[in-house]
Amino acid sequence: MSGPKTSKYTLTAERRRILAEQRRIERRKAVAYENIKRRSADFSRIGIMFTKDKVIADELISRNGDDNGFNTKLANLSQLLNSIMIAISDIKEDNVDTVEALSEQADKALSDADKLIKEISYIAEKNRLALRADLEASIALGFSSSFDESISPDSSELIVKRETCRKKLLEMANMSGLPAGLSDRIKKALAGLDTIDDFSFLTNYIAITVSPLLKECHQYSLEYEKYHDEFKALHTEYTALCALYNLIPQGFTCSKESIDSLKIAIEQINVSVAADDEQAYISKCIDETMEEMGYNVLGSRHVTKKSGKHFHHELFSYGDGTAVNVTYSSDGRIAIELGGLDTVDRIPTEQESSHLCDEMERFCDDFKEIEKRLLEKGVVMTSRVAMLPPVVEYTQIINTSDYNMNTDAGHLYVKKRRNMDTASRTMKE
Repeated sequence: MSGPKTSKYTLTAERRRILAEQRRIERRKAVAYENIKRRSADFSRIGIMFTKDKVIADELISRNGDDNGFNTKLANLSQLLNSIMIAISDIKEDNVDTVEALSEQADKALSDADKLIKEISYIAEKNRLALRADLEASIALGFSSSFDESISPDSSELIVKRETCRKKLLEMANMSGLPAGLSDRIKKALAGLDTIDDFSFLTNYIAITVSPLLKECHQYSLEYEKYHDEFKALHTEYTALCALYNLIPQGFTCSKESIDSLKIAIEQINVSVAADDEQAYISKCIDETMEEMGYNVLGSRHVTKKSGKHFHHELFSYGDGTAVNVTYSSDGRIAIELGGLDTVDRIPTEQESSHLCDEMERFCDDFKEIEKRLLEKGVVMTSRVAMLPPVVEYTQIINTSDYNMNTDAGHLYVKKRRNMDTASRTMKE
């Protein structure tokens, strides 16, 4: 019985396992590349972190010959950054193990860099206080300084209070994973400190601006310390999957709620991609099988119904003036039907209907062979939604004007190549 047929197909367990393994390798590689990308951004940020502090260190060297080891530590940091950035730029192999190894190397480099940053930050703050004390001593003696002529003889109490506040803000500014909003507010708070020379105003500024900001940063720090490892791994995986599958990523900040949301989002992506991957493989196998059996692709079209369902149609040559239309629907159904060809919408004539019934009967054995070959490729029919008889009521004319045609519609006669011995066919279902 070879009238119009609608079926659902799935994959054998072995074929599904193979596709799942391919996706797993793709995801591993995508996650590793995303991590390398993030580490590269971190290294670039670190590379310009101590520009102003180096100026202070160099000024101290010119004054008393001692920068407290700042330039030595900074050179060590630069050497570390240069080494890993060269390794990243030199990667050529696209092997997943190679990419993951480089990702781990980048993580270790960042960990080593963070240790140096803490040491350098401590020295930089020490140098800042030392230079300020040296400059104020020079001013007290009546000397001018080309390095900072704006220094005024603040009281020691104001200096201590301001520098203590500055140190706390800098500690928060160097915290990993700090959201852009908090980072910007810290920069503004630091800039505000430099403009204050009145002790009472400084006290009010700290109470109104700095203390609430530090409290907010501290709260974020507690959340970050508790969840950041898991959050970082999940966010990296999520971002990598979005890039791999051309999805628009949502924004997340480090928190328990975000971790839960990321887990759900990743699971939804994986389930959706697995289903799409399976349908894409089934479609590919049907196309390959049809071509193996001598059916040439004539054209295709996409249709979206008001309900939101999507349909993809592919038209394959069958015989003189006829073709096989394969329709893939978004719910996984696949319809295969034979029809006559024309460039307008119309119903077949009585003579055409008789001819098309004969062709549908003849297509019977081919359809059995198609499903046999699909099974060899790991595609198996799960349910037959409809199997209609080859009768006049189901004959149709396909309007090729609705398709993106690969062949001139006026020359659609294609001699069907057969890969089997037609003489042995019984022409019976």
